[in-house]
Formats: sequence, C-alpha cells, structure tokens
Amino acid sequence: MTLFSKNRDNEIEKKKEIAAETGEETENETEGEQADANADRELLIQMLEKRGQRRFINGMLCGVLLAVAAMCAGVFAPRVIRNFLGKGNPGAEVLTSNSTLVKLAEVQELIESYYLDEVDGEYLESYLFKGIAAGLDDAYANYYTAEELSSVIDSTKGEYYGIGASVGMDAETGELYIAKVYEDSPAMEGGLQADDLVRAVDGETVDGLTVTELVALIKSKDTFTMSVYRPETGEELELTITCGEVIQTYVTYEMLENQVGYLSLTEFTSSAVDQFREAIEELNSQGMEALIVDLRDNPGGLLTSVCDILDEIIPVDSLIVYTEDKNGKRVEYTADEEPSVTCEVAVLVNNGSASASEIFAGAIQDYGLGPIIGTQTYGKGVVQKTYSLSDGSAFKLTVENYYTPNGQEIDGNGITPDIVVEEETQADEDGTETGAENLTGVDDAVLARAWEELTD
Repeated sequence: MTLFSKNRDNEIEKKKEIAAETGEETENETEGEQADANADRELLIQMLEKRGQRRFINGMLCGVLLAVAAMCAGVFAPRVIRNFLGKGNPGAEVLTSNSTLVKLAEVQELIESYYLDEVDGEYLESYLFKGIAAGLDDAYANYYTAEELSSVIDSTKGEYYGIGASVGMDAETGELYIAKVYEDSPAMEGGLQADDLVRAVDGETVDGLTVTELVALIKSKDTFTMSVYRPETGEELELTITCGEVIQTYVTYEMLENQVGYLSLTEFTSSAVDQFREAIEELNSQGMEALIVDLRDNPGGLLTSVCDILDEIIPVDSLIVYTEDKNGKRVEYTADEEPSVTCEVAVLVNNGSASASEIFAGAIQDYGLGPIIGTQTYGKGVVQKTYSLSDGSAFKLTVENYYTPNGQEIDGNGITPDIVVEEETQADEDGTETGAENLTGVDDAVLARAWEELTD
C-alpha cells in the first residue's frame, strides 16, 4: 500500500541540493581524515593484490561497492561518500563506513573461494539492497529492481499490458500459482482460474522462476500457451492466452432506493479517478440525493488520486490533507475545482481501510459532509516516496507524516467512526435479521445503517 507526492519538482531540487553539499564537503576534508582514507584504501588494495587481482569489486557489491572502486582509484574519500548518504541521519553512515566496505570484500572472498554453487550476481545484488530496506525497520521501505519497479508503476496506474491476473508463490513449496483473475480480462477469457498452479509457459518450465520473472516472461509474449494444474479438479490443462491492455475496475456503483447512490472504491489508483468521476456523473444524471462511499478493505493507494477524488467533494480552496517531513516542512493539498458531489456523503470503513482511505474519511469527517460509519480504520498515516537509482532500480522509504484538515494524527490511531457498526449481521428484538438485502442483494448491516442515516 504506496503513497506518492504530487511535487516531483521538489524531489529534483532536493537531489541538486545533495550534490551541492557533497561538493562542499570534498573541499573541507582535513589532512587527518585524508590519511585515514589512504590507510583504508591501502588495506583494501592489499586484500585484492593478495589474490592477484586489482580489478574493481563487483557482483553482489555493485552499487554500494562503487564507493570502494572510487576510493581505490583515488577519486573520492570515504568521508565524502558517507556524508552523501548520511546527511541528517548519521545512522546511515554505516553503509559506506570503512569497516562495512572491508567486511563486504571479505564476504566476497569467502563466496568466491568456498561457495559450492553458482552465484546469480543480479539476484545477489537485489537482495543486498532489499536487506538495506529491511534494516531501516520501516514496514513500508523496499528496493525494486528495474523490472519490479515497472510492475509497481503499472499497479498504481491500474492500466497495463498483460493478462489481467496476479501471481503468487507458495512459501513452503516454491510453486507459482494464480492468486486472482480479474473480470473481463484476457486471463479470464483464456480459462485461467484462481489457485491454478503454473507449470510451464510455451513448453518452458517455470520451476525456479520468481514471481517477478514469471510476470516478465508473460509480458514478453503476445499469444502463448500456459500449462497449469487445477487442484480443484485434478486436471492438467493447456490454456491459450493472449496478452492485451488490461484496465482494472476499482469503482462499482448503483442507485439504491430513495435516490441514494452507492459507490464502492477498492483502491486509489490513477485510473480510479476517472472511474469515480464517471460514476458520479451517471449517478447525478439519475437524480442522486445522497451518496454512500464504501471504503471497506480499501488499502489506500496514491496521494494524488485521493486528492483528485476528494476535489470532487470538498469545497473549492479547502484544505484536503497536509504532510510534514522530518524537518517539519509542511506541504498542503487543497481542492482546486468546484465539487461535482453536492449532497450528503456517508463513508463506510473498517480495519482494512488504510492510508488514502483514511485521508478520504478524515476529510469528510472534518468538514462535516456526512457520517463515517463502521469500525476503527487501520491507522497508517505516513507517506512513502520511491526514488529512482542510476541503473533503473528504485528505493522506497517513508518520508512524511500526513494529517487531516483539522490536524488528526492518523498514524497508529486511525479514524474513529461517527457511528460504530460491526460488520456482523444485526438482529431486531424479535430475532429478525436486519440488513440491506433489499438494496444490494446481500445482508449488510453497515450499508443498511448508512442508508437509514441518509434517508431519515
């Protein structure tokens, strides 16, 4: 569940500032520090000479050990590199400290001398940086290879070239399986079903492939044959599937009784914005007098998307949400357009409503535009940004806290509903179940309560 900022230009300016600060530090290096740097360079050179090699350390060390190569070439001093990563956060200096670089060289020596199997350098490099992300103790930090980044970007758009299915891997067996098949997708048209175990693509076994590698393989093809095993029936199947443009549906809607519009929003992606607008236009054309927005189990998504959607509801020029970084710098996001939703809005939430969903619910609550109904939300009030690296990979980490217009701190707290209704079916005193079966075809106590609130 990822949030990106609107202000990409600010990121470019920050990178420029970092570069300038690094240059200044180069000029200010003392003779003592230079001597320490020289000694460390000599130690590393001796280790390499001992093996009859004076080449740059690569493979698993890749990006991080470019610092070592630079030192051996006499281009940068360790203090410069440490300051590049460690400005404002001294703990990060360990990544390019002399002791870390020496230890990495020692580990490379052990692998090359004793490791029994062949080493996949790209795979090793990937997990070196994934380990750094894990070491931040940030639940949302991550490192993405270039291929993984492409998939992440596709998922935030909600539109991509592929088959319209998500893939998973069994942690115990390592088997690749189809986790979900989207409606009206090439995968569904080809007969693929959730829980199918993937055996081969065009006759090539997928044994040993990662989820990312399988997805990349599928996207590289137009029409192909997928061999699957279907546990439900015990069948071995050969399915012909054609890749195509996939647009996922994040918004569904209908008009309930008494001109109450119902809109379910499952994730805040780029394509969800247009889907929301189209739904509101259609509901307005049918004479909508009140609106229920269902955000239950919506994990969040893009900050830009939730702001664009709230722009259709919040009064123009009103604050939607604001963020603050580690230095207390505040960035405000405001409504720019006249709203297309002018009626009362009830928002349905539960513990699965997180991040952008909480921004949405918090803004509606703060401006008193309608009741928040359901159970306490998840409580994720932090923003992540993903920064591109020089080789096309990327690093994501938490950079800001966000707050509702009235300053509610969501992180660790969540949004407290105005009306608490558990999702279990409720019953009248006579034992008759109450719900919304007359509205949606299912018994839904939370939806029923929202409809009652809007029609009383």
